Amino acid sequence: MKQIFTYIVLLSSLLATAQSTIRSNQTKIEILSANELVYNQERGRYQICRGNVRFKQGTMLMDCDSAYFYEEINKIEAFGKIYIRQKDTVDLWGGYLEYDGDTRLAKVSKNVRLTEGKMKLTTEQLNYDMVDKIGYYTTGGTTINEEDKLYSKRGTYYSRTKELFFKDSVKLTNPEYTMESDTLKYNTITKLATFLGPTYIHSEENTIYCQNGWYNTKTNISQFSKGAYIEGKENRLEADSMMYYRNTGLGEAFGHILFVDTSEEITITGQYGKYERFAKTTLITGNPLAIKNIDGDSFYLKADTLIDLADTTLNQKRSLRAFRKVKVYKSDMQAVADSMVYNFSDSTIGFYTDPVLWTDSNQITGDTILVFRGLEGLEKLEAFKNGFVIEKDGNGFYNQIKGKRLDAFFLESRLKRIEVDGNGQSVYYALEDSTQYSGVNDVVCGKMAILIDTTNRVRTINFQNKPKASFYPLEGFPQTKSRLEGFKWNIELRPRRSSFTN
Repeated sequence: MKQIFTYIVLLSSLLATAQSTIRSNQTKIEILSANELVYNQERGRYQICRGNVRFKQGTMLMDCDSAYFYEEINKIEAFGKIYIRQKDTVDLWGGYLEYDGDTRLAKVSKNVRLTEGKMKLTTEQLNYDMVDKIGYYTTGGTTINEEDKLYSKRGTYYSRTKELFFKDSVKLTNPEYTMESDTLKYNTITKLATFLGPTYIHSEENTIYCQNGWYNTKTNISQFSKGAYIEGKENRLEADSMMYYRNTGLGEAFGHILFVDTSEEITITGQYGKYERFAKTTLITGNPLAIKNIDGDSFYLKADTLIDLADTTLNQKRSLRAFRKVKVYKSDMQAVADSMVYNFSDSTIGFYTDPVLWTDSNQITGDTILVFRGLEGLEKLEAFKNGFVIEKDGNGFYNQIKGKRLDAFFLESRLKRIEVDGNGQSVYYALEDSTQYSGVNDVVCGKMAILIDTTNRVRTINFQNKPKASFYPLEGFPQTKSRLEGFKWNIELRPRRSSFTN
C-alpha cells in the first residue's frame, strides 16, 4: 500500500512538472526587427522599441508600432497596430498589449479583433492563452461567422474545438431570425448553437422559447426543451420538448402538448404532435382532447388521432379531423363514431362509419351523419343509408323512425321535424297524457314527414307514396313489431361531460 501511495505521489509530481514545463516552455521572446532600439536604465530595466517592431516566440509572431521589452522577465508591453499570429491558428489585432512570455498569456485591448477561418470576434479587451489557445472577454464582444452574428457581455473562445461560450445578454442575429439567451454555446464549424438557459428565438412567423436545447444554423434543425413553447400571432404550442426542421417545415412535439388557437377559440392537448408548416397540417396523438367554443358552449372531442388541416388554398375549408374511437360532447348533442370532420368556416360536422348521435332523448344512427349549425345552435341533421331515430319515452317505450335517408330539423337545438325519404318505417306510441296511451301507430311508407312538439310528442305525421298504416291498442300491439329491424339502443355509449373534464 505504501509503494502504491509513493507511486501516485511521484506520478502527480511528474504531471505537475510537465504541465509547468509546457506552460513556460523556457522560450525567450526575440526581437526580430525595429527601426529604433533605446535602453535607458534610469527609466527602467526594459528596451524601448519603435517603428516596424516585430517579436517572435516559438511559432508566434507579433508586430506593433512600439513596445517596452522586459527581456529579463520575458515580458512585452506593446502599443499601436498590434498583430499577433500563430501557425494554423488565430490572428489577433489590437491597440494595446501586455504579454507574459513565460505564461504565454496575452492581454489585448483597444479595438480588439480575433479571426480564425471565417470567424471574426471583436471586443474592447481580450485575454488569450497561447498554450491552451483559449481567449475570453468580459466587456462585451461580437462574433460574426458567415450569416450568424452573436453578441454577449462575456464570452470565451476555444480555438482547439472551435467553440464559443457566451454568457449574459446573448444575442444571435440571422437573416431569418433573432435569438436571445442567457447562456449559449456555439461551434463555428458545425454552426450548432446550444442553449443553456432561458432563450427566445424571434422570427416573422413566431416566437420560440425554451430553457434548454440547440439550433443548427447550418441545417436549420433545432431541439427545444424545459418550458418550451412556440407562439404565433393567433396560436401557441407548448410541450415537454420539440424538434423543428425549418427547411422542410416539419415540427414535432413530445409530452404534455397544449395547442391553443385564439382565432378559432380551440384548445388541443395530447402527448405527441406533428406540424407540417407548408401543408399547414397539425397531427396530435396520445389521448388527444380538443375543446372548442361554439355559441358560448364547449364542444369536447376525443379520438385516437386529431388532425387540424388549416390549408385554405384551392377553396379548401379549414377542418379538424378525428380518427378512431371518436367521442363528442356538447350540451345539445353527443356522439360516437369511427371518424369525424369539423369544418371551421360553417361549423358543419360529419360523422362517418357506425356513428351514433344523441339529442335530448333521441338517438340517431346511420352510415353517415351530417350536422349543420346556425346562429341559434343545432339546425339540421342528415343521416344517410339506414337512418334510424329512436326516442325512449318516460314509460320505457321506444318510438322509432327509419328510412334510407333521414333529415331532422331543429329549433333552438330541439327536434322539430323529421323527413324520411325511401323505405320509411315508423313505430309510435301515442300518449294521451303522461301515463295513458291511445294506441300504437305502425307505419310503412316511401316518404313521410313527422312534426314534433316542444314536449317531444309527435303532433302530426304526413304520409306520402303508398302508405301502409296500422293502429293498435297498446295491449294488442304485437311484441314482434315493437322493434324495427336494425334496432339497437346504445345508451351505454352516450358520452358524458365528466369523461372529458376529469
